[in-house]
Amino acid sequence: MKTVVLTGASMGIGRALAVAWAARGAKLVLSARSENALHEVAKDVVNAGGKAIVVPGDVTDEKYRLELIRRANEEAGGIDVLVNNAGRGFYAPALQIDVDRMREMFELNVFAPLRLVQLAAPALAESRGTVVMMSSVAGIVAAPRYAAYAASKFALEAISMSMRAELAERGVRVVVIRPGPVDTPFRSNATKAEGVPGYDKPDPRAQSAGAVAALTLRAVERGAPVVETSAFVRVASAASRLAPGPLRLVMRRMATKHPEG
Repeated sequence: MKTVVLTGASMGIGRALAVAWAARGAKLVLSARSENALHEVAKDVVNAGGKAIVVPGDVTDEKYRLELIRRANEEAGGIDVLVNNAGRGFYAPALQIDVDRMREMFELNVFAPLRLVQLAAPALAESRGTVVMMSSVAGIVAAPRYAAYAASKFALEAISMSMRAELAERGVRVVVIRPGPVDTPFRSNATKAEGVPGYDKPDPRAQSAGAVAALTLRAVERGAPVVETSAFVRVASAASRLAPGPLRLVMRRMATKHPEG
């Protein structure tokens, strides 16, 4: 039975990942701040055929990170997969970014995933396991009003790239998942600059969380280094590499338009 440590497990992609792995008989170590929500996910895990260990807390807290990895090792017998899924959006024009709030976001989106891999590395090396980093299309294309969030995902991509090479000799794989819009509460829960139009309405291009979860599990099973989860993400990725000039023009046009809240 595989043991999967999953952050951001209380909703959205995290919840879908928990249920998908449970359906394959996995043991889930569930992490998120909301204990009540985690217990609801744990019920879904058990109903789907898996086992659940609920460890509520804040992954930006070092004491909690130590406790999470300790309990995974002691109660689940090790770690086969570490999924760094917890994260928060941040929408603001670059000139309106509150740098203190941006630092807080980096604690969650960048430093917490890095630190959890450092702590879990011995167990992952023993199991020849896998690290999953939940990135974004914003990890390769920085659109207007996404500067802060994209910066965090660009950083996560860079860490993942170096880590993939460094951990290979220890038998640990690093998988990066790049979703585009997903039908979850992520956008409505994001940090937003005051007076900036919101991003609360559903995106017509949004994938389901279940679709992203299915692609993630397949990537882990196959050892794929990077998975771009939709045609939209693949087009954006290709444009960033092959047509940067036209992409810059598109971004300028986007900068003059304001999303409806």
